[in-house]
Amino acid sequence: MDLEIFKLAANNKNNNLLKNYDYILKQKNSMCGDEIEISIKLKNKKIYRIGYTCKSCIYTQASASLLSNFLKNKSFDEIKELKLLLEKFFKKELTKLPRKQLVFSKLINKHNLARKECLMLPFITLNKMIEKL
Repeated sequence: MDLEIFKLAANNKNNNLLKNYDYILKQKNSMCGDEIEISIKLKNKKIYRIGYTCKSCIYTQASASLLSNFLKNKSFDEIKELKLLLEKFFKKELTKLPRKQLVFSKLINKHNLARKECLMLPFITLNKMIEKL
């Protein structure tokens, strides 16, 4: 396992639920049982603050950490676009991520293709939340 994944998972700056949130959603990975709960605070239709808790493997934790740091001040459209790009990568329709989302290549790369469900759980959860708004 790559040391970078441990570093990402250890960055737990946003690893707690917000006390004053606008929306919250819990999701479970039906394949392995990993769970994530994400809370968000909005400002001007963008994510102002985000928090999460996980009962999961290190891949889901690293993905949630990276996502939570990246998403501050991002619009719903930017979040949906990111999820679509990552899905294309896992379907091998993309060989590398665009420059704007290059930070995710630390996790979303050819070495971690088998961990797709773990890596995508935070993205799927957040997108389900957005769909309800």
